[in-house]
Amino acid sequence: MARFSVRADFVDRSKLISRQIKRTMEGAVLDVTLDMKRVASMSAPHKSGFLEKQAQHEIYASSNYIEGAVSFSAAHNGFNYAKWTHDADYKLGDKSEKKRGGRSRFGGGAVPVGKGYLENTLSMNRSGYMNYLEEKYRQALS
Repeated sequence: MARFSVRADFVDRSKLISRQIKRTMEGAVLDVTLDMKRVASMSAPHKSGFLEKQAQHEIYASSNYIEGAVSFSAAHNGFNYAKWTHDADYKLGDKSEKKRGGRSRFGGGAVPVGKGYLENTLSMNRSGYMNYLEEKYRQALS
Protein backbone atom coordinates (compact mmCIF):
# COMPACT_ATOMS: atom_id res chain seq x y z
CA MET A 1 0.00 0.00 0.00
CA ALA A 2 1.28 3.45 -0.81
CA ARG A 3 0.15 6.26 1.41
CA PHE A 4 0.66 9.95 1.44
CA SER A 5 -0.70 12.52 3.80
CA VAL A 6 -1.17 16.22 4.11
CA ARG A 7 -0.76 17.54 7.63
CA ALA A 8 -1.76 20.98 8.74
CA ASP A 9 -0.01 21.89 11.98
CA PHE A 10 -1.23 25.00 13.72
CA VAL A 11 0.29 26.92 16.61
CA ASP A 12 -3.08 26.74 18.36
CA ARG A 13 -4.13 23.13 17.91
CA SER A 14 -7.54 23.81 19.46
CA LYS A 15 -8.66 25.46 16.21
CA LEU A 16 -9.95 23.10 13.54
CA ILE A 17 -9.58 23.52 9.79
CA SER A 18 -12.65 25.34 8.57
CA ARG A 19 -15.29 23.16 6.98
CA GLN A 20 -14.86 24.78 3.57
CA ILE A 21 -11.09 24.32 3.54
CA LYS A 22 -11.41 20.76 4.81
CA ARG A 23 -14.03 19.92 2.18
CA THR A 24 -11.84 21.43 -0.55
CA MET A 25 -8.78 19.51 0.62
CA GLU A 26 -10.69 16.24 0.93
CA GLY A 27 -11.74 16.69 -2.70
CA ALA A 28 -8.17 17.50 -3.75
CA VAL A 29 -6.77 14.47 -1.91
CA LEU A 30 -9.46 12.34 -3.56
CA ASP A 31 -8.44 13.72 -7.00
CA VAL A 32 -4.80 12.81 -6.36
CA THR A 33 -5.67 9.41 -4.89
CA LEU A 34 -7.88 8.46 -7.84
CA ASP A 35 -5.16 9.57 -10.26
CA MET A 36 -2.60 7.48 -8.39
CA LYS A 37 -4.95 4.48 -8.48
CA ARG A 38 -5.50 4.88 -12.24
CA VAL A 39 -1.80 5.31 -13.06
CA ALA A 40 -0.74 2.38 -10.85
CA SER A 41 -3.41 0.16 -12.46
CA MET A 42 -2.12 1.12 -15.91
CA SER A 43 1.41 0.27 -14.77
CA ALA A 44 0.57 -3.07 -13.12
CA PRO A 45 1.55 -6.19 -15.05
CA HIS A 46 -1.23 -7.73 -17.14
CA LYS A 47 -2.09 -11.37 -17.50
CA SER A 48 -5.87 -11.68 -17.09
CA GLY A 49 -6.70 -8.13 -16.02
CA PHE A 50 -7.65 -9.23 -12.50
CA LEU A 51 -4.81 -7.37 -10.78
CA GLU A 52 -5.56 -4.04 -12.47
CA LYS A 53 -9.20 -4.28 -11.39
CA GLN A 54 -8.31 -4.93 -7.74
CA ALA A 55 -6.97 -1.45 -6.97
CA GLN A 56 -8.65 0.11 -3.97
CA HIS A 57 -8.49 3.59 -2.49
CA GLU A 58 -9.41 5.17 0.82
CA ILE A 59 -9.45 8.69 2.18
CA TYR A 60 -8.89 9.27 5.90
CA ALA A 61 -9.59 12.64 7.48
CA SER A 62 -9.34 14.10 10.97
CA SER A 63 -9.27 17.63 12.30
CA ASN A 64 -5.63 18.22 11.33
CA TYR A 65 -4.82 15.86 8.45
CA ILE A 66 -6.22 14.22 5.35
CA GLU A 67 -4.64 11.07 3.96
CA GLY A 68 -5.19 9.14 0.77
CA ALA A 69 -4.22 5.48 0.34
CA VAL A 70 -4.10 3.17 -2.68
CA SER A 71 -3.65 -0.58 -2.41
CA PHE A 72 -3.91 -3.69 -4.54
CA SER A 73 -5.19 -7.06 -3.37
CA ALA A 74 -5.00 -10.14 -5.54
CA ALA A 75 -4.54 -13.38 -3.63
CA HIS A 76 -5.29 -16.94 -4.63
CA ASN A 77 -4.82 -20.05 -2.47
CA GLY A 78 -2.71 -18.10 0.00
CA PHE A 79 -0.42 -16.62 -2.66
CA ASN A 80 -0.44 -12.81 -2.71
CA TYR A 81 -0.07 -12.08 -6.42
CA ALA A 82 -0.35 -8.31 -5.93
CA LYS A 83 2.56 -8.24 -3.47
CA TRP A 84 4.66 -10.56 -5.62
CA THR A 85 4.16 -8.52 -8.80
CA HIS A 86 4.98 -5.34 -6.89
CA ASP A 87 8.08 -6.57 -5.02
CA ALA A 88 9.62 -9.53 -6.87
CA ASP A 89 12.01 -9.65 -9.80
CA TYR A 90 10.41 -11.34 -12.80
CA LYS A 91 10.24 -11.19 -16.57
CA LEU A 92 7.19 -9.45 -17.98
CA GLY A 93 4.90 -11.54 -20.16
CA ASP A 94 3.76 -10.63 -23.67
CA LYS A 95 0.60 -8.82 -22.54
CA SER A 96 2.54 -6.76 -19.99
CA GLU A 97 5.21 -5.90 -22.56
CA LYS A 98 2.49 -4.42 -24.81
CA LYS A 99 1.17 -2.09 -22.09
CA ARG A 100 2.44 1.49 -22.17
CA GLY A 101 2.23 2.15 -18.45
CA GLY A 102 0.46 5.01 -16.78
CA ARG A 103 0.90 8.75 -16.96
CA SER A 104 -0.47 11.12 -14.33
CA ARG A 105 -2.56 14.15 -15.22
CA PHE A 106 -0.50 15.99 -12.59
CA GLY A 107 2.82 15.64 -14.42
CA GLY A 108 5.75 13.30 -14.06
CA GLY A 109 6.89 10.75 -16.57
CA ALA A 110 5.26 7.54 -17.70
CA VAL A 111 5.39 4.92 -14.97
CA PRO A 112 6.80 1.72 -16.45
CA VAL A 113 4.84 -1.52 -16.31
CA GLY A 114 6.14 -4.04 -13.81
CA LYS A 115 7.84 -4.22 -10.46
CA GLY A 116 7.10 -1.33 -8.11
CA TYR A 117 4.07 -0.12 -10.09
CA LEU A 118 2.43 1.44 -7.03
CA GLU A 119 5.43 2.98 -5.29
CA ASN A 120 6.87 4.14 -8.62
CA THR A 121 3.60 5.93 -9.32
CA LEU A 122 3.89 7.87 -6.08
CA SER A 123 7.61 8.62 -6.36
CA MET A 124 7.42 9.76 -9.99
CA ASN A 125 4.39 11.98 -9.41
CA ARG A 126 4.86 13.18 -5.83
CA SER A 127 5.86 16.74 -6.79
CA GLY A 128 2.90 17.10 -9.18
CA TYR A 129 0.54 15.77 -6.54
CA MET A 130 1.92 18.11 -3.89
CA ASN A 131 1.80 21.10 -6.25
CA TYR A 132 -1.87 20.38 -6.97
CA LEU A 133 -2.68 20.03 -3.26
CA GLU A 134 -0.86 23.28 -2.45
CA GLU A 135 -2.71 25.08 -5.24
CA LYS A 136 -6.08 23.84 -3.98
CA TYR A 137 -5.17 24.87 -0.43
CA ARG A 138 -4.22 28.39 -1.56
CA GLN A 139 -7.48 28.64 -3.53
CA ALA A 140 -9.48 27.54 -0.49
CA LEU A 141 -7.84 30.22 1.66
CA SER A 142 -8.65 33.03 -0.74
